[in-house]
Amino acid sequence: MQTTELSRELATREAAGDYMSVIAGVRERLSADPAAFKDPWIKGWVGRRWRDLFLQQAVQDPDAVEYASKPPLLAPVPLPSFLKSSDPRKAIAERFLKDAPASEWQAQMPVAQFDSIDNTTLILCGGLLTGLLHADAHSFPVEAEKLYRERGWRTLRADVHPMRSCEANEADIEAAFRGEGLDAQMKPVDDPVPPDKVFMLGYSKGAPDILSFLIHHPEYHEQIKGVFTWGGAMGGSYTADGVYEQIKNLPTEGSFEYVSTLLAVITGTMLSKVGLRRFDEYDVKGAMNDLRTTVREAFNAEHAECLDSLGIPFLALTGATTPLEVPSIQFMDAVRLSAYDANNDMQLTQKQAILPIGMNAHVAMAHAHHWDIAYAPFPVAMRVAIPNLEHRWPRYAALVASWELLAELGLID
Repeated sequence: MQTTELSRELATREAAGDYMSVIAGVRERLSADPAAFKDPWIKGWVGRRWRDLFLQQAVQDPDAVEYASKPPLLAPVPLPSFLKSSDPRKAIAERFLKDAPASEWQAQMPVAQFDSIDNTTLILCGGLLTGLLHADAHSFPVEAEKLYRERGWRTLRADVHPMRSCEANEADIEAAFRGEGLDAQMKPVDDPVPPDKVFMLGYSKGAPDILSFLIHHPEYHEQIKGVFTWGGAMGGSYTADGVYEQIKNLPTEGSFEYVSTLLAVITGTMLSKVGLRRFDEYDVKGAMNDLRTTVREAFNAEHAECLDSLGIPFLALTGATTPLEVPSIQFMDAVRLSAYDANNDMQLTQKQAILPIGMNAHVAMAHAHHWDIAYAPFPVAMRVAIPNLEHRWPRYAALVASWELLAELGLID
């Protein structure tokens, strides 16, 4: 039976609600040939299944359900029950996913189908300015530790530098494969234990950092079972284009005060001196250059064939927001990006956040801004001064869905 015929058969089973057969069939196909991930129907199923697992987990979060069940303009206000949505799954889908059809929240799919996850580690690669916006501004600062505590699923944070080139950060990612880096609580690992199987998640600039690592370190390919790009700057950033033009002719070596001034150009906020670790490694120009659209597009064009041939599935989560939903310091960036794509996340367009290769599946467009999909709420003092830093998007549910999907597909165990 040809691949297209198999896809048609699986599509027919999905339409009939025979989800267990679909799950088994997809897993069997990927086991026989990892390149089956390129099949358009398979990629579509992977997205639908991730969104379903996300909804299954998110409806168990009382805070997410409470927030999503209210009209958007009244979400922060206590309301009587008759003014709230009575269907938590529908409320979550309509509030936290962008353009998810009703058929998805109405579907009655089974829980994730896998035995256990014991031999896999998530290697997490944070983005630009990790730890600099405030002390806890790391990807999933609460959620990763909760996953380990409640389910035993290990996260190892590659201690990627918050402000240097992708190629320079490869050393930090390689250290994670030796078990070095930061633990789920963002503390340095004292007793490194090299991971067995891994999947990787790159947030923002962490995604192109991972791509650079994959190109230059083929010795780790067999160990990597999947890569999530999470608001990943795969195609660069128009904002980075503008920042680079402002700083390209300036000296970038100097005191804390000078580097802070340069970083404030990027963030729009003053930064804490506490966050400036590894000061002598700062390369502001190198970091911003690697996020330019021309640089990233050239990288993708040169290496797309290689990345597509690795047999490693890539799964993209993107964000979509509006200028009125972003922090005020990001308002103008969101407005400018809206000229390119109304569904931008305040820093990236949809096209920029998706790797253009056959082995990439777009699992979801989150109704959230760029920081919301990865960062916990900012400190109260910052939230008082700057709106839209509450970050209510269900990050824990998204992480659970990501682990469960890879396990169900037979990629991790």
